[in-house]
Formats: sequence, C-alpha cells, structure tokens
Amino acid sequence: MTTGIDGRRLYRFALQYEMDGKTWATDIWAYSSEDAEDRVAAMRGSLTLCGQLYAEVEADAPHQI
Repeated sequence: MTTGIDGRRLYRFALQYEMDGKTWATDIWAYSSEDAEDRVAAMRGSLTLCGQLYAEVEADAPHQI
C-alpha cells in the first residue's frame, strides 16, 4: 500500500495475461478492487506501447502538478 499525492490509499494489484502459450504478469496501482477492474477495462480499450524504458529515477519528495 502507498499513498497518492491526493492523500488517498493506493493498493497494488497483479494482472495476468497469456501470450505465445506462456503466462505473463504485471501490476498496477488502484484505489480499490473496483477501481482496478475499471483500469483493466480501460486498458482493454486503449492500451498502447509508449516505448522502451531505459532508466527509472526515484523522486526525493512528492511533487504536485
């Protein structure tokens, strides 16, 4: 569990899919099981590849936009 910038609790959910006869997994953060289901439904309709990630930088403190 973590807390979002709005102070709400976020929970980590596991996702599973099959490709080329193998089972793969990833995870997402969501506010609840229902929110996680809504996010998966949104992914089914609009998920797209943005590009390869080369690095990840951790923020020292929360940033507000």
